[in-house]
Amino acid sequence: MARPRILLSLVVGIVFMGLGIVFLKGPLEIPTLVIEPIGHIFSIPIRSTVIQQQIAMVAVLLLVFVGTRNMKLVPGRFQSLVEIIVEALLNLCERAAGPINGRRFFPVVATIFLFILGANWLGFVPGTGTVYKFVEAEKVFEHMNESGESDPHVHFFVVDSATKNVPMGGFSYRFDGEESSEFDIHTTEADFESQSSELAEAGLTAGHLVPVLRPANTDVNTPLAIALWSFLFVEFWGVAGLGLFGYLSKFFNFKRLLKGNIGFGFIDIFVGLIDLVSELVRLVSFTFRLFGNVFAGEILILMASFFFPLGLVMGVFVMELFFGMIQAFIFAILTLIFGILAVSHHGEEEHSG
Repeated sequence: MARPRILLSLVVGIVFMGLGIVFLKGPLEIPTLVIEPIGHIFSIPIRSTVIQQQIAMVAVLLLVFVGTRNMKLVPGRFQSLVEIIVEALLNLCERAAGPINGRRFFPVVATIFLFILGANWLGFVPGTGTVYKFVEAEKVFEHMNESGESDPHVHFFVVDSATKNVPMGGFSYRFDGEESSEFDIHTTEADFESQSSELAEAGLTAGHLVPVLRPANTDVNTPLAIALWSFLFVEFWGVAGLGLFGYLSKFFNFKRLLKGNIGFGFIDIFVGLIDLVSELVRLVSFTFRLFGNVFAGEILILMASFFFPLGLVMGVFVMELFFGMIQAFIFAILTLIFGILAVSHHGEEEHSG
């Protein structure tokens, strides 16, 4: 019974890989830092990374729901998978922080790990970053004028006027009075009004290719939001564990200074300020560590798809799957470690305890 399932899984995998190669080709340009909206709902911009965030959350919720909806004393395969993940994360938290604090930290640590892991791995689903919405150059310039943006040279892709697809074979056209075979152009709004007629004569047009789906963590706002929640929970745990004044004394410690020990008193103040700065800098390090790794991975896959054969590109995909899990684990484990430090006493309080 197991062999037909394995065979079916292999067939489905090969079919999806074939569809990805034939129809869902790699992105045409290096991913941009600015995430353009693909549409608006009640004047609220909807971006591809936000859609991917929602899909990641739904995927995690479905995983938990399907794995726990029919709990059995002798678990099936899927329930066993969910239990293994939950028990591994819970045991990690309890071993590091103790039974009480471990269970207190576990929901946040597990949520961060599962969300980041789901968001990173969904970036490898066929269609992510490869299915685009075409926005004509005229609309791009119109939007720039409405928002007050000024860019002397705007980058556009040249596409077929009828299909809105980039011609995959060799092609040539006249642009700005010269013969060209480039897939992209750089032009200004004033120049494009006269140059667009040359493209139209060749049956071409130009505009932006905005991906419908893009890995959530390639938008710096997503890692920043996770870092903010991690920061807020760490501060909450510190205040809840040590009390407001007890926690603030870790950063503003004037005890030895008030007792007349001026030398060590100023050292305590200096160390406290360093701890305070490091607490705030953590937001930056958390954000750009995750964002930088995921964004770099997206560029690496793009470059590998141009320079290496398919077999090596698949190896890059496997490597990025591993790195996606490692990044999720690092973010979660650092949240756990900083939570432990937040509820720990310092200096004299630790010795007296």
